Amino acid sequence: MENSPEIAPKKKSVLKRLVKIIFYLAFTFVLIFVALVSLLYIYQDEVKSALLGEINKHLKSEVIIDPKDIDLTIIKTFPDCSMEFKNVLMLEALQIKKRDTLLFAEQLNLHFDISDLWNKKYNIKKIKLKNAIAKPGLTKAGKPNYIFWEESENGHNKSDSINFNLNLIQLENCHLIYKDKQRVFKTDLLIKELSFKGNFSEAEYEMSSKGKLIINQIDAGKKAFLKNKSCNLNIDLKVSGANYVFEKTSISLNNMLFDLNGNFMYADSLQNMKVNYVASNLDVATVLSLLPEDQKQKANDYKSDGEFYTKGKFNYSNKTNFELQSEFGIKNAEITYKPTSTTAKNVNVDGKLVYTNSTSRLDLTNVQLKLNNDELKGSLSIHDFSNPFIHLLVDANANLENLQNFWPIDTLSTLKGNLKINSEVEGLLSDLKQQTFSNKVKLDLEATVTGLEAQFKGDENIFAVESCSITAKDREVEVKDLKLKRGSSDIVLNGKLPGIYNYLSDKTAPLIITGNLFSNYLKLEDFMLKYKSSEDQSAPLIPANIQFKLNAAILKFTYAKFEAKSVTGEIEIKNQKAIISDMKLSTMQGQAEIDAYADNSGKRLDVVMQSKWQNINVNTMFSQLNNFGQSTLQEKNIKGLATATIEFSGSWSNSLEPDLSSIRSSINLNIDRGELIDFKPLLSLSKFVDIEDLQNIKFSNLQSAIEIKDQTIILPSTTIKNSALNIIFWGTHTFNNDINYHIELLISELLSKKRKHKKEEEEFGPIENDPDNKRSAFILMTGTVDKPIIKYDRKGLKENIKKDIKEEKQNLKQLLKEEFGLFKKDSIQVKKKEKADQAFELEKPNNNKPKKTLEPKKKKDDDDDF
Repeated sequence: MENSPEIAPKKKSVLKRLVKIIFYLAFTFVLIFVALVSLLYIYQDEVKSALLGEINKHLKSEVIIDPKDIDLTIIKTFPDCSMEFKNVLMLEALQIKKRDTLLFAEQLNLHFDISDLWNKKYNIKKIKLKNAIAKPGLTKAGKPNYIFWEESENGHNKSDSINFNLNLIQLENCHLIYKDKQRVFKTDLLIKELSFKGNFSEAEYEMSSKGKLIINQIDAGKKAFLKNKSCNLNIDLKVSGANYVFEKTSISLNNMLFDLNGNFMYADSLQNMKVNYVASNLDVATVLSLLPEDQKQKANDYKSDGEFYTKGKFNYSNKTNFELQSEFGIKNAEITYKPTSTTAKNVNVDGKLVYTNSTSRLDLTNVQLKLNNDELKGSLSIHDFSNPFIHLLVDANANLENLQNFWPIDTLSTLKGNLKINSEVEGLLSDLKQQTFSNKVKLDLEATVTGLEAQFKGDENIFAVESCSITAKDREVEVKDLKLKRGSSDIVLNGKLPGIYNYLSDKTAPLIITGNLFSNYLKLEDFMLKYKSSEDQSAPLIPANIQFKLNAAILKFTYAKFEAKSVTGEIEIKNQKAIISDMKLSTMQGQAEIDAYADNSGKRLDVVMQSKWQNINVNTMFSQLNNFGQSTLQEKNIKGLATATIEFSGSWSNSLEPDLSSIRSSINLNIDRGELIDFKPLLSLSKFVDIEDLQNIKFSNLQSAIEIKDQTIILPSTTIKNSALNIIFWGTHTFNNDINYHIELLISELLSKKRKHKKEEEEFGPIENDPDNKRSAFILMTGTVDKPIIKYDRKGLKENIKKDIKEEKQNLKQLLKEEFGLFKKDSIQVKKKEKADQAFELEKPNNNKPKKTLEPKKKKDDDDDF
């Protein structure tokens, strides 16, 4: 039997052929590659020179680059050949001396075919930019700084050695900052990767673009629209000349996916555009992520679950006309405030936005949500964003504690109570701010508050409102029966609040109140907030945004030790100025009437006051007023009933530090049934008078007209009369307790120290050879209250002698005129001493004895002691 032919050698032959073919191909490829590299090396300088020369013909901007950073490569870009530029710097294309950077790139590649090396015609088909920063923009005059390439007058010229026939533009890790200084607009983008593909040199072509961006910032004016947002692009366009049609386009903004369709025309600039967009199945949290950064921080405390939708269209034409129409809303959402786990359920909103170059309108309808068992409903319409006309409807029945838990007010630690409100507001926003209660604004409001408790952080007391009703009708807001309790104080307020909405919406707007205030007990400390920080010590005591005028009736008022009852009067505060008119009160066992004015509009508090005080218990007055801040004359040293007329002015800092040099006062004082007990300045006279007589001086009446200025108390001639001692004194007493007192003691009083026994039945002391008790000793007291210096007052004696001679001369002329008719033409009239001029008259002496007008006084032996 014959054997079948063997086929193994044939297979081996085929394998050898295949290996040879692969080897030859590889060898050929390597040979060609080496040849190309060699060719590139040979023509490198020529290619560089040709490309750079042609580029320089078209550049309108200065480019700075080290020649060593220009390279011609094929290895990195095979099968393309590429001119690679490193660390290239291009300045702005502006004819100015100081030009900023337009572009800086670590790497810029211009790709062309290898065959162009032989043709010496370089067609750039790809541009790749990596690790670059670009700063295009417009100047304040509207001139662009980025027109750096100048086309030939006839477009592409066949004689040009370089042409751009692009089909790919690719950017990687590029930072783009666009500034329009004319319109105050800024865009800051970080381009992670972005590509544009298409036959850009053709009249008609399809272009696709994909990219990943970070929107660092988009600003218009001082307002930021988008900040730190991620954006992904996937756009397919059909291009025909200047017309672009969206084929398949989607844009993702912070995971919000928008589908677009439409078209636009772009020549040298955007000519017109018609775009429709839709975004569905969005979650609320994603939408909130688009908020500005200052509001986004608070939004981070919320989580949400629900559907958000939006759709609309945008039209643009003739470079000026535009129209944006958008419908959006929230359906059955839940929003939870994470720190308190408080959830608003069934949140629904329908919205519509229309915005054109001539009109603008925003409508929010069917706004509703449930917060536990509370329900809030409303709607809002805004017409004309440049001069907004607002129509607002609100209907709510809410527990304030639920609202505080869902949307906390930072300054409050506690908020409780119930609010029921039904309101409608309609009018221009400008009128709402300035003419809320004019006929230009429609305002209807009915609200009731019950069981309100509000406590500020750092404040010990609670503002408690038992009940209150607020109505607004016919441009007037009225508060009825506002029953407020704080600490141990209570207030009932009935009044009107013009501009309350301005105050609530604008921090600079004033809170205006007019009405009547009644209180059973008002303790001022209850309303002095204690959480004011040391940084606020210079803050005004009278707030700039508080303005009210109240007729007050307070049964009991206290501040520190001061206590008053049956307080009535009018209090007005406006422009950081306070006026108290016709205030009457019972205090310190007497009555008082006060008119006062305080100005806190500057950096201090200026006070002017006029007051009348009747039958005030002096001991109680010194006790309640903390001895007027001094230690010389204290409550333990004085008793009596005082009647006084006081005019006062002075200044304090906003931290209530007094400006002592500014204090001025004029006091007409009358004290009945008075006592001076252990008063230091009088005890210093023990050298002249028995100490027992000085320890407790009682007097029936004292009158004086005291003046305070230049940090000094000025006392006129004042008389103290009692059964043991008669004193006339005058002088000055500074705020530093420096004294300068002139004291006049009758001779009989001085002699009383020499007696060992005193007859109690003699009211004015013994009379020794001085029937009229007119001879006096004059004493000068200087130094300080604690260390007085006492000596005889010769100057005071001299002045008294002059005074006596003048009085005797006047009495003589009056006697001759009455008895003999002399001096009838004398213009000098005898001034009769009125009671008001009798300074500090205490007890009237017996005037029944005949006056010895012309009898000279006889010198007694006892006068030798002085």
